[in-house]
Amino acid sequence: MPPRKRTRQSAALNVLPDKNNIEDTDERQESVARKLKKRMLAKLSKDCGDDEVPADASVTVRSHASVNGSAAETLCNFSARRRPPSLCPAQIMRNLQSSLSFVHYLYGTTLGSPSIPLNKQSVKSPIVRELEDLSLFRTASPFDRRVTALEWHPTNPGMVVAGSKGGDIILWNSLHQNLNDNFIQGIGPGGSVQAIKFWPWNSSLLLTASIDGRVTLNDFEGKNNRVLSDTFNCHDFWYCCVDVSAKRKAVVTGDNVGNTMLLSLDGKKLWSHRLHKQKVTHAEFSPREDWLFCTASTDHMVKMWDIRKVSGRDSALHVLKHDKPINCAYFNHTDGCRLLTTDQNSEIRVYQAPEWQLERTIPHPHRFFQHITPIKASWHPLQDLIVVGRYPAKDFPGYVEGERRTIDILDADNGKIVCQLHDPSAPGIVSLNKFNDRGDYLVSGMGVNLLLWGRKQEVEERQLSLLADERHSEFSPLQRRGQGSGGRSSNSRSRPPSTKQTKSKKDTDTKMKMKLQTKTKTKTKNPK
Repeated sequence: MPPRKRTRQSAALNVLPDKNNIEDTDERQESVARKLKKRMLAKLSKDCGDDEVPADASVTVRSHASVNGSAAETLCNFSARRRPPSLCPAQIMRNLQSSLSFVHYLYGTTLGSPSIPLNKQSVKSPIVRELEDLSLFRTASPFDRRVTALEWHPTNPGMVVAGSKGGDIILWNSLHQNLNDNFIQGIGPGGSVQAIKFWPWNSSLLLTASIDGRVTLNDFEGKNNRVLSDTFNCHDFWYCCVDVSAKRKAVVTGDNVGNTMLLSLDGKKLWSHRLHKQKVTHAEFSPREDWLFCTASTDHMVKMWDIRKVSGRDSALHVLKHDKPINCAYFNHTDGCRLLTTDQNSEIRVYQAPEWQLERTIPHPHRFFQHITPIKASWHPLQDLIVVGRYPAKDFPGYVEGERRTIDILDADNGKIVCQLHDPSAPGIVSLNKFNDRGDYLVSGMGVNLLLWGRKQEVEERQLSLLADERHSEFSPLQRRGQGSGGRSSNSRSRPPSTKQTKSKKDTDTKMKMKLQTKTKTKTKNPK
């Protein structure tokens, strides 16, 4: 018997929903909505924090149910908004910090968001690759005494000025073969140049502090030399540091007994106080706040000062104590919110504004020795990278036999060495290192030698051009004195050679004959 066919009416009756089934479905949806609401509120409080979640926060959950055969949208919580929707600030900061986008990194810095190390590493990595490509480009030996001060020209990226222990100063055009570089003759022993700064209003003038007891504004043409300050007793008192502020139109300097002096541009003394117990080795204005300056001393302290409120030793804003005497303290060039200090043993410290708290201590061998220029760590101009010369010590942790005297470049964020510079032709201790404003050239002071480091591709091109200039130019020996060559070797000195009369062949022959005659006469007289 064939199966009985179902009619359309009975099929339609089976499709119609039951009333009990509809009620059960509504209850299940309400329970699911409550669970979803609870979860979303918990997630919101976790992301934004309990303090930032409003008390009247509500969550809207949408679901679809088949009621009376039609799809209807069931909404849970129809309460009206009391305020317009807004994004959580904490969540925005968290998203910016976790993003790897360079645009988000720049936007986060404008909002004051601290970037995570991954972002900083992505910004620093191109500069580190350029630093790894540096090689020795050119050398010069313009002095007969060791280099004591270095400074790059503010507008010319290839011009550098250097001072020596004998008081000599040279304005070295490092990128061109120019044997007529400007040179200022020093006084010799007792005239050591301790600090050099370019005059902000005239780049042809140099501000120097030296052991001869003077702060001098030098002119390479010899026309406008002015003495801003003089101790008149250089055997007992002399200046050890100097800096100038273009915004404040003031000059700050420190001496060997702890005195710090503020001068006007014409040399008028504005105030003078003994801010340290011992020698002031460094003084520098902040590039960020024109009223802020720091001083470093051999009394194991670095102090921060407000130029408007200096009244004595107790008026310091912050006192940064160290374990050893301090060689220098430099503000970073990127934002002026970090301070880099170098002691006379084996520590490099980084302090962070605004409270100038100790951010990181980096162990590094650079001990003090009286016959070399004190080693000073300095900043890279584009990123917070530290450059410092290495003086290996056997008692330093991690010492390896035969360790080279390299130039170390460290990351201020983690204290690790990112690269090292070394050349077999320059094996000495590098005391001073400074990058130019573009960060593509590095000048170093190694004993009496000046070392210029550049990129390998540019080094090859520059050396070829320097050799071509040297071949096509003819200079006298007097013009060659005090200048570096286009290659690696230069043995000239700044001081003129002692004047000695040259002996001719005839003179030597006549003198020899006279000696022989006197000897024969004495021999003939003896028998008698």
